Amino acid sequence: MQALFDKMKEYLNMDTEISFEEFDGYYKEVIDFLGKGWEGLGEEESMQMLFILDNLKSNADDRAKRRVKEMKKYKKIVERTDIWISAMMKRLHEMGLNDEEIGKRYEAIYEAV
Repeated sequence: MQALFDKMKEYLNMDTEISFEEFDGYYKEVIDFLGKGWEGLGEEESMQMLFILDNLKSNADDRAKRRVKEMKKYKKIVERTDIWISAMMKRLHEMGLNDEEIGKRYEAIYEAV
């Protein structure tokens, strides 16, 4: 989990855009990780995963709006990450966090990057 979070921070601090192949590879690593045990994530890890998913979604959405050959693949990434974002939000709510608390903690993560 920490490696995925660190990789996202690295991507966000880059001056250049990564290739579709690297983007897709990272996305698949995240989805594979989630498929193997997202329910075992603690509160802090769940917040970090929400951060990862939200950034994947927004970057895929931005790329899906361009006229590139991978446009449809990016749209699928947006759809799938949106489902996982909903699941992570539900999990955080079950852990006792409300939307305001989640928002504040998300902003704190973003500012630390």
